[in-house]
Amino acid sequence: MSYELLDQIDTLYRSRITLLNHLETSGYDTTPYRKFSHKELELMIQSGPAAGAPPALTMALSKKESTDSIQRCIVITTLGKIKQKLRSFTLSYIDPENTDFDPTSTELIIITLEPIAHTFHTEAFDIWNKYKTRVRYFQAAAIVNNPLKHVLVPPHEKITKEAEEVLLKELYAKKVQFPLIRFHEDPIARMLGLLPGEIVKITRPSLTAGVYTTYRICAP
Repeated sequence: MSYELLDQIDTLYRSRITLLNHLETSGYDTTPYRKFSHKELELMIQSGPAAGAPPALTMALSKKESTDSIQRCIVITTLGKIKQKLRSFTLSYIDPENTDFDPTSTELIIITLEPIAHTFHTEAFDIWNKYKTRVRYFQAAAIVNNPLKHVLVPPHEKITKEAEEVLLKELYAKKVQFPLIRFHEDPIARMLGLLPGEIVKITRPSLTAGVYTTYRICAP
């Protein structure tokens, strides 16, 4: 086995663990996909690609209990380069005319070995704007470790729609007054699955107050 393949297997294995841990904190049942090894991942990779994505690496997760409208998450791992065919690759999974994908209850995560360039951010916004589907693109190597747990990243918490109105009244503020966090482009916004118009609460350490709470609004 080549060093390149070994490195690829390890990257995919560790990023998969990170993603499963993160999705579990979001309420998804990750149990069916927990028991796998590096060897099993190697066999999955060698099972043969379908449109660039080995079918054995696909995960379909459902939330245990949640009041959110989004109840399912489809995770696609692709080994091929998709940047030049990003629209067609994504639509092959969510196109309402050719698939049974329901954007009102399902989100899509696509894991690639390519760096996530501006093209991916633009595509994520276009898909949301046109199909109202939340699609998140991640480079496997970038989520070997969860960016939300980095020592320099303060706790981020998405504000629910129900809490937004109360918050704005308490602060005597409007959404346009909050600083921005860029939809999909910001890695933290992408991990949280923030959509344009949503508010995130950030709790920072403070030498004088102990903690200092700020808010940012997701913008395209």
